Amino acid sequence: MENVLAETRTSGNMADHLANGDWKKVADYLSSTEFATHLGISVNLDNPDHPKCEVSNIQPFHLGGIGQEFVNGGIISAVLDFTLGLTGLKYSRMGKFATRSLNIDIARPVENSRFYVIAKCNRKIANNVFSEATVFDSSDEPCVYATGMLRVGIKKIQR
Repeated sequence: MENVLAETRTSGNMADHLANGDWKKVADYLSSTEFATHLGISVNLDNPDHPKCEVSNIQPFHLGGIGQEFVNGGIISAVLDFTLGLTGLKYSRMGKFATRSLNIDIARPVENSRFYVIAKCNRKIANNVFSEATVFDSSDEPCVYATGMLRVGIKKIQR
């Protein structure tokens, strides 16, 4: 992973990769961030309109409750927020972006196995991006649905 970070930094910056539509380098960089590596998230931007994040290697810290065999809701929330946030990449030329709201409906538990999230942007109104994401289990069955709003074009706050 360190090599991916170093290669991304030396072969151009993230803005260049985004402007050039080099989604593979963007995905590699995002997959190599400390946040993604700690949670075991692999980012796939083969279709940047439907970013996908997968967690393949479930660890004990991924599990919820006391001795439960289901993925913890906090982990699900984090991966959903991360994946939903990727729908803002298309608008990165406007400036920074961040999640403003995230609503999660857990329809059924996510079992202790591989799971993935696919997101999509439904609409952009002014500087707000409205997106949705679904968590799928290892049998490709939907388990969790989320909607959220991103704020794009965030400028640096002057103090």
